[in-house]
Amino acid sequence: MLRYFLTIFCALILFACTTEPVIDLEQLEANARGGDQQATIQLIDLLSAQEPGVSDRIYAIIIEIGERTAPALLKQVNSADKQKREYVIAALGTLKVVDAVPAISVVLAQHALERRYVAAWALGEIGGPVVLPALLGALSDENSEVRRYATRALIKLNKIAVMPLIGYLADARGEGAAAAIRALGDIVDKRALDVLLVQAQGEQRAEAFLAIGKLRDARAESTLIAGLEDPDSLVRMNAAMALGPLGGPAAATALQKTLEDDVHVVREWSARSMEKITGKPILYRNSHDEYVRPYQVYH
Repeated sequence: MLRYFLTIFCALILFACTTEPVIDLEQLEANARGGDQQATIQLIDLLSAQEPGVSDRIYAIIIEIGERTAPALLKQVNSADKQKREYVIAALGTLKVVDAVPAISVVLAQHALERRYVAAWALGEIGGPVVLPALLGALSDENSEVRRYATRALIKLNKIAVMPLIGYLADARGEGAAAAIRALGDIVDKRALDVLLVQAQGEQRAEAFLAIGKLRDARAESTLIAGLEDPDSLVRMNAAMALGPLGGPAAATALQKTLEDDVHVVREWSARSMEKITGKPILYRNSHDEYVRPYQVYH
């Protein structure tokens, strides 16, 4: 039924706009599947269709055909039609076309373009060391969605991104540093501990404490204990949160003090981490001045 609809749709469009013969979409698809590059180009052009469901179906056909569509797709990476451009970049990412990395990287860096995060996503799907420079560069992008997708892409790359991220953090500031720290925390590689301990002394210390907690490395205990006295309540909360999985007797003693913190979420996480460390039930004063046990999230 959908194929019939697409055939009629293309016929109506072409009949209204040209005197040339009407395209038979079913035949066009068959030709493209058979290796006809001109048919593939025509299919890709239909990715710009505005009627609901049409471009999605064309996209699915292109993905089903596979890598043979790559040469034609590569020619449309910089299409002026933003819908077509996004579908093309997504297809190249899904098909893991390594040759598309330079062109997609250029799109990712063009700040005037909307929805550039699709390019960051595609680079993460393609993977490999070749995508690292563009993704690292996008960590400090002015667009929060671009930063978010670049961070996710680096996390997806996993271990191969660790040392490049560590190198990036040497000079990173602001949002770029925060994104790199989040990525290192989610990758969970203990090679990142030293650089995260350095970051725990700076402006991104709240993010650093979260990341350190995910590493669960006891060597960070003293740094996290010091964080319990930070003037920023978010930092204190994250330090308390991080101590639960890795702390020992010294951490339990320090957390005993923050059970009386002025901010109730700091008190709550202090109690939660103390229970994790000591194995004993701990009460804290909640926002209603009631003494209760924290609900447990550690496993």
